[in-house]
Amino acid sequence: MAGKKEFDNTNKGRFFLNERKTAKDPALSGPGNYNGTDMRVAAWINPNEDADNNRVWKAFDYLAENAVINMRFSEPKKKGGGQSSVSSNMDDDDLPF
Repeated sequence: MAGKKEFDNTNKGRFFLNERKTAKDPALSGPGNYNGTDMRVAAWINPNEDADNNRVWKAFDYLAENAVINMRFSEPKKKGGGQSSVSSNMDDDDLPF
């Protein structure tokens, strides 16, 4: 029997429902990998101002109990379709944070 193929988790992650203790705790969290570094990833759910909060949370609860949310990190796409690397003419001083 052939050995099990090793899965490459580089630039990927997975969210699971988080047991929230306070409203500031993330709704989802799980393991992730960014550029070869293992990390913990987290996500918060913030309904829009005009959203029906009950409908948003019901949909979220259903999704969280019945699905696994996977993610992948990649370079931003250029307008027109292709992959792009980060602009080399952008300095740290140009960043808004």
